[in-house]
Amino acid sequence: MKKLILPALILLGSLSINAQTKYTEHIKLLSGHSSDVGAVSFSPKNMYLASAGADNMVNIYKADSPFTKITSFKSHSTPINVIRFNRLGNMMLTASTAPNDFAIFVYDSVFKKTKEFLGHSANINTAIFDNSSRFVFSGSEDGKIFLWDIKSGKNFKQIVNGHAVNSIAMNNDPRFLFVAGAEPKIKVYSIANGQVARSFDGHLDAVNAIEISPNNKFLLSGSNDKTVRIWDIMTGKELRKLPVDCWKVTAVAFSDDSKYAITGCNDGSIKVWEVETGKLVSSVEAQYYNIRDISLSKNYKYIATAPMLRSGEDFGVRIYPSGIELPQSSTSINKIYYPYAPLDSIMKLRTLTKTDSLKYKKQIGIFEEFNKVKNKGISPSNKLDSVRFYKTPMTKPSTIK
Repeated sequence: MKKLILPALILLGSLSINAQTKYTEHIKLLSGHSSDVGAVSFSPKNMYLASAGADNMVNIYKADSPFTKITSFKSHSTPINVIRFNRLGNMMLTASTAPNDFAIFVYDSVFKKTKEFLGHSANINTAIFDNSSRFVFSGSEDGKIFLWDIKSGKNFKQIVNGHAVNSIAMNNDPRFLFVAGAEPKIKVYSIANGQVARSFDGHLDAVNAIEISPNNKFLLSGSNDKTVRIWDIMTGKELRKLPVDCWKVTAVAFSDDSKYAITGCNDGSIKVWEVETGKLVSSVEAQYYNIRDISLSKNYKYIATAPMLRSGEDFGVRIYPSGIELPQSSTSINKIYYPYAPLDSIMKLRTLTKTDSLKYKKQIGIFEEFNKVKNKGISPSNKLDSVRFYKTPMTKPSTIK
C-alpha cells in the first residue's frame, strides 16, 4: 500500500505544479501616459499596441518586445476609456467619457482622424466596428446603443436598452447585437427592429464585459457577481463558471483560436483559462490597481492591461507574459467565419418592379463546373454544373425603421 501512496503523491504534486504558471510582476511598463490608462488593444496581424487614458492621449507602440513607441497624440479633450481596431487593422476608434465631449473618433491607417460621432448624453463605455468596417456600434451610461454609418458620419439607428450599457459584441451574424450592462443578464438585440431576440440569464449582478470567440461558438462574460461564465452561443446554455476569485470582473478576452479566455479584475489579478476544459493556465496575483481593459497579443506571448492606479504615479500600460505555450508548428491562427451576408443585406427589401426584373436579371458572377471546387456533400450525386449570382435591390441603411 505504501508503495502505491508515494507515486500517487508525486503525481499529484507534479499536476499541481504544471496546472498553472503564477506571475507577480509585470515584465514591461510602457511610458507615455501621465494619468490612468483607460483602454488598450492589440491590432490584427500584431502590428500595433494602442493605449488611451485619462490624460486624453493616444499612444501607439510596436506590438512586440521592446514595445517601441511609434507615435503619440492628444485625441479627445476629456478622458478616453475605449480604443479598438477594426477587423482588418486599417481603422481605429476611441471614445470619451466627460460632458461636452461624449464623442467617438475614427482614425485611418496612419492614425489621422477621419470621422467624429456625437449624440450620447453620458459616458461612452463601449464601441466596436462591425465585421464589414462600414458601421460603428456604441453603448453608453445613458442606456442607449447608437449605430453609426462611417461613410456618412450619421447615426442611423438607436436602440434603447433601459440600463447603462457596459459592453457590446457581435458575432458573424450581422442581424444581432450582444449587449451587457447594469443588469444581471446579456441581451441579444435584433438590429432590424431593435427588439430583444433572446437573453443569456444566470449572472446575479451587473455584467461589465463580454466577448464572442472568433469561432462564434462561445460567449464570455464577466460580472460584479464575482464570476466569469462561458456560454454556448447557439443554445444560450451556460457551459461553465470560471473560479476567478475576485470581487468584480472588469475585462475579458479570447485568443484568436478561441482556445483560451483571459480575465481581469478590479484587484489587478489576471487569469488565462482553457476554454474547453476550464483549466487555469496561468495567473497574475492581485496588484495595487484596477484593470480597466485587457488585450492578448496576436502571437500569444503577452497580455497588455490598462490599469487605474490606487496610489503612486507609475502610470502606463503593463505587459505580462501570457503563459500560453503554443506548438512550435503553429505559424498562423485560422479564424472560422460563417457565410452570413453583410449588415446592409438585412435591411428591408423593396418590392420588385418590372424595370427591376430587367435590371437585376444580369448575372454578376458564375462558377462553372462547381463540382471541381469543394462541392462534396452539397448534392447526393456530388455534382453541380454551375452556380450563378444576381444583384438584388435593397434600401440604404439610413431607411431602417
